[in-house]
Amino acid sequence: MSNELRKSNSFFDLLSDTGSMFQNRFFQEIKLDVHETEDNYQVTADLPGYSKEDITVDYDNDILSISAVRKSEKIEKDDKGQIIRQERSSGSVHREIYLKGINEEDITATLTDGVLNLVLPKKEPTVLSKRKIEIF
Repeated sequence: MSNELRKSNSFFDLLSDTGSMFQNRFFQEIKLDVHETEDNYQVTADLPGYSKEDITVDYDNDILSISAVRKSEKIEKDDKGQIIRQERSSGSVHREIYLKGINEEDITATLTDGVLNLVLPKKEPTVLSKRKIEIF
């Protein structure tokens, strides 16, 4: 009986394969790494196939947002100029991450071989002073 439960059902295996294909095709997200040093955060985001004109990076209210949009159009014509195939595709990805205490003016970004590298310098820590408050 236990072997019966372990047998794979090809119908459900097909559905699970389709689900992962659907997820990979339509629900892509930006894969990123965040490393913290004493002075800054270093964010590395994989954006293969996107040019720097396709990418938007914003930092607002302690939220780092990375967005990328891609559009493509391919037209094939025969010898007479008649369109025999025309394809259009578009896609976008977006990712947000909470990073507090960033010096916004000194953030730098570079894009090399489909990898976005961000350096987000930390603000100088503010010194909190203890103060006795007199009660009147």
